[in-house]
Amino acid sequence: MVCGRSRRGQNASSAAILVALVGGLLIAYILFLPPAEREKLLFGDEGGYGGYNPGTGPGGVVGYGPVLVLRETPGTLRPLKSPLNEHNVPSATIYTAIQTQEVKFIDSAVIKNGIFAQRDLDMEFYASNQGSRNFLLSFNVDEAGYGRIRVLLNGHLIYERPVRERSPAPIALPLDYILDGENHLVIQTEDAGLAFWRSNAYFLHNILISADVLDESGAVVTQRFTISETEIAQFESAQLQFVPDCKQADATRLVVQMNTKLVRISPNRTEEVPNIVFNGRPDCGVPFRTELSKDSLRAGENTLLFASQGGQYIIDRIKVVVRVKENDYPVYYLNLPREMYDTIDLGRGQLRMTVTFTDYRTQKNGEVVINGFVHAFHTQDYAYQAVIDPGVLTPGPNTLQIIPLIDRLDVAEVKLELV
Repeated sequence: MVCGRSRRGQNASSAAILVALVGGLLIAYILFLPPAEREKLLFGDEGGYGGYNPGTGPGGVVGYGPVLVLRETPGTLRPLKSPLNEHNVPSATIYTAIQTQEVKFIDSAVIKNGIFAQRDLDMEFYASNQGSRNFLLSFNVDEAGYGRIRVLLNGHLIYERPVRERSPAPIALPLDYILDGENHLVIQTEDAGLAFWRSNAYFLHNILISADVLDESGAVVTQRFTISETEIAQFESAQLQFVPDCKQADATRLVVQMNTKLVRISPNRTEEVPNIVFNGRPDCGVPFRTELSKDSLRAGENTLLFASQGGQYIIDRIKVVVRVKENDYPVYYLNLPREMYDTIDLGRGQLRMTVTFTDYRTQKNGEVVINGFVHAFHTQDYAYQAVIDPGVLTPGPNTLQIIPLIDRLDVAEVKLELV
């Protein structure tokens, strides 16, 4: 009997050891399974999204944390502006003026011609053929006389007649005889002829050579304006606009220069030359437009030059219009499976949004647009969190966009999680 009881005890111990051994092998097998397979084995296939089980109450987390639905890094966002940037330039007045200038002046002199004495007045003066015209010689005499006065310009006789008034009319000096540079003018009187014992003499005073000089100091006007680096980087096209106010009958050639450009004149040499964008006679009072290339503009200060060869222009309503490429804010796409959408819609889970910024010192103002519905945020914190209203979501594809409401919004990350 004792022997029979001992045999039954040994059989029970062996069975317990076998059960323990099988249990240990099962535990070891489960531990070495991949996480997804282990979860499927332990919790089954119903209602799980990577460790999330909706359960019956809000949240429904069973121990593995929220489910990531979307993660993006938007970076720096700036408010979108008009694609057209207008740079207004002050009006410019271009003109040329004619001024009468003194070329040579002598206070007084005596000229005479007789058998015993002869005295001429020699005058040296400088003239320029560029911009000078209407040369005149004028003088007064103390007493009128009958002897003829001669005027020679560079050896050419240009005047010979008696002076019968104390203030004779000015004598024109022909441009054909005027040299570009030094000139020689002689004033003399004729001899007495048969009355050799007499002398013809004149006392001259206020002897003046004058000329009309073209003043071109106002014929060139330079204006400046500034273009940003962003405009150059996103350049699409540009246009120069202005209205020339002038008299069409007096309009002359107008030259418009925008900065300078480099021209290759040999394989190893380049030269900086004016960048001419217009050279011609514009229609007075009619708005003028001409296209500008990207190479003709610079980031920073730009120089716009107007020049004319005569007459007068008032260049009004000057502007440079730069069109930049339109950049929209990035759109992010997320897909909500039907089961996940139903979980959120039935209140058994929430879609939590986290927007992380790059600093906690500045104010962040912006909008998150989900499927066209706007969610505004205003915070100075490092991160902003909100729960997305299920009413703005749809099963399947959804869109998300972040729009800045300040000059610069630096977004390190935007994340959507099912919790």
